[in-house]
Order: sequence, then structure tokens, then C-alpha cells
Amino acid sequence: MLRSRISLVLLVLAILVIMPAHASLTKVIAGAPVFIGEQNVDVTSGLNGHSVIAWWPQGANLSSNPTKNITISGDQHSFFIDPALFTGYTGTWYTHDVKPDVPVFVVYQPQVKLSVWDTDTNTDVTGQSVPISTNITYRIDTNMYMALNYTYRPNYNPSDGFFTVTLTSPSGKNIPSIFTGNVGSPTTQIIAFDSTPMVTSSPYFWQNGPAWDREAKSTDGSAVYPPGTYTFTVTADLNGMTGSYTGAAAMGNVTSGNVTVTFLPTAPFTTPATVPPTQITTNQSGTVTAAVTIPTAQATVQPTATVLPKRTTFTPLPDGLAIAAFGIAACAIAAGRKY
Repeated sequence: MLRSRISLVLLVLAILVIMPAHASLTKVIAGAPVFIGEQNVDVTSGLNGHSVIAWWPQGANLSSNPTKNITISGDQHSFFIDPALFTGYTGTWYTHDVKPDVPVFVVYQPQVKLSVWDTDTNTDVTGQSVPISTNITYRIDTNMYMALNYTYRPNYNPSDGFFTVTLTSPSGKNIPSIFTGNVGSPTTQIIAFDSTPMVTSSPYFWQNGPAWDREAKSTDGSAVYPPGTYTFTVTADLNGMTGSYTGAAAMGNVTSGNVTVTFLPTAPFTTPATVPPTQITTNQSGTVTAAVTIPTAQATVQPTATVLPKRTTFTPLPDGLAIAAFGIAACAIAAGRKY
């Protein structure tokens, strides 16, 4: 028993040693993309012992004096991509105290945009009203996906995602999961909302968005997702960068702010009104007129019985009497001709 416990402890320790630590996006290689606002970035690989970095506009001659240079006097393992120093100076920064000038990192202004996407028509419906049956998802457009890449950040761990997305109902309640059908149905699935997406490419789409059935009913027949305005928000906190932006500066850099979509209720079915046919008549002068008969409320008229005329029947005469009558008629006709 003791031996098995020791083996288990050793196995756990081995896994902890092999697995990279969480939040390991701080270390960057030489020439890697970094984003304004990142804190505690390890830039030692790019500096390689240097302490002065310089910036030239794209396409400028590097043999000329740099437009801007910075002396790094603090801990190179914990460097701050300070908005006060780097805003307006995006692009490649080089070492500049000892020749040759080599790339240290490439500075980007962070960008994040969230939108509500109609997958039926492949269009942006952010801030719009759509039928509640419309299939939607959320879409993230960003340049920070480059940080989730082993090529640039060698200690990257699949658990190091830094995007957070929230979804709230019209009443302001958080929606942690979605139903794909009516509650209690054997075919209904409950899927966790994609609140911590791993955005390794752009644009990024919430994969299970179209499976969200907003017409789902609870066991008592009430709507699980009532019509109204639903709100999405995304925040990107790469190496604590949300602390580097405040107020309006945060919008578009580290947060999308609230983006909404309003779901309209399904219109009740109504029987279409019957339009009476148009009657066309021509008067004596040849003028054609059209008249539409508008039905009016009428009292119910009980049908009257139709009286059919009685059929008249004739009784035939006896044969002898009929022959005598025929002879008398013939004699009368002959006498009339003589006169």
C-alpha cells in the first residue's frame, strides 16, 4: 500500500515537472509580436544582453538616427510595454547600443472587436432586431491571436487563454449554458457557453452558437429564453494588460464593451381574410365597371322546402273502345272532305 502511494506521488510530481506552468505567455523570443499594455514580459531573448532599443519608421534607413530610443534599466524578465512609451511607435524595435542592430520585438496596438453574427445570412446583426428563430453566434476579430503561438511564446500552454466572453439575458442574468431544445426532451443537450475561447486565429466564431434554441420551453411550457435584448461582452487580458487601459482607451484595445442583439417574438398564426372576387359588368354605352361585393353580417336564413309539381298520370282506355273511337274520328274527317 505504501509503495503504491509513493508511486502515485512520484507520478504527480513528474507530470507537474513536464507540464509548463500556467500563465506562461510572458516569455517571448527575439522578434516576436508583443502588445502595448502587456506587463511582466520577459524580453531577455531579444535583448541578448543589450539595454538600449530603438525604433525607425517602416522603410527607413537603419543607418540613420532612430526616431525614438529607450534605455531598459529595470528587470528584463519583467518588462512593461508601456502605452506612454510605445503608443504611436508600432512595428519592429531593434537593439541599438552595440552593432549590429537586431530585432528585439515587434510592437502592436492591441485590437479586439466583438459582433453578433447571423449564420443564416452570414451577416453582422450587432445592435439589430431579428426573429427569435434566427441562428446566431458571436464573432471575435483581433490581432492578439498571435500571442497564442508556440513559435513566438515557447512556454505557451493550451490553458493560457486570456479572452473572456459573457452573455446576459434581457433581465441581466448571466447565461452559463444553452439548451438545444425543450427542457426534459431526450434529444435536448445542455452545452456550456463558450466563455473562455482559445482564439488562435481571427476571426473566431462561437462554434455552438447555432445550436442555441431560443424557442426552447421549460417543463411548465414557459419560454427558457424570452424575447428581448441579449448582451455580449469580450475582454482580453493578455499579461495583465486590462490594467494598462482605463475609460475610453480600453474600448477596442482590451474590451468590446456591450454589444447586443434583440430577438423578436414569433408572430401568432392568423387565418388570412377571404377577399371576394371582383365583378365586372358592361353597360349599354360600353363602359366597363368593376364592383367588389363586401360581405356584410347577415341573419342566418333557414332553407325552405322546395315543392315539386305532381306528375300527371293517364289511365289507358279499353282496346275495343279505343278502336271504335278511332273509326268515328275517321268517318268525321271523310265527311268533312265531301263538303
